[in-house]
Amino acid sequence: RHLERLAESARYFDYPWDEQAIAGALAAAATGLCRGEHRVRLLLSPDGGVECSSTPLGPPDGRPLRVCVAKDPVDSRDRFLYHKTTRRELYERARASWPEADDVLLYNEAGEMTESSVANLVILQNGRLVTPPVGCGLLNGTYRAELLERGEIFEERISRSALEQAEKIFLINSVRRWREAALMTEHDL
Repeated sequence: RHLERLAESARYFDYPWDEQAIAGALAAAATGLCRGEHRVRLLLSPDGGVECSSTPLGPPDGRPLRVCVAKDPVDSRDRFLYHKTTRRELYERARASWPEADDVLLYNEAGEMTESSVANLVILQNGRLVTPPVGCGLLNGTYRAELLERGEIFEERISRSALEQAEKIFLINSVRRWREAALMTEHDL
């Protein structure tokens, strides 16, 4: 799924796509891995160059993530929200606005929740697990896509009030899978 998403973005941005170079970079990175889980990062440059790195992934601490809502909205028309790129300024600004929080939840110009700075958002609402539609302005994470395909989560627009009234909040991604989150305000931190 990650390679499919990367290939789609390469086509969108008109980057050269060399499947053999990508496979070689991934294989080279894999040979240097020790035991345990690792986060793998594969970068494709505008000229088609490939760079791959990995970092060990420590065990999760088991506590809910402390999250705050970003201070400024994202523009759902921003094409970079829909692609995983190295353009992270928007996410870094949002995180910097709440340095005490573990992560920040983003919302669009219509007040609809979108994602966090590193994960997709899922809430438990009326007994259903729902995630915002991609059109709200978010990356279609690979784990999110898998859960939608299996019918474990459903797309639905999530307002700020729905977030605040959610039975549970989760942040999901392919690295950590499901992580429960607790919504905080500046008074909680």
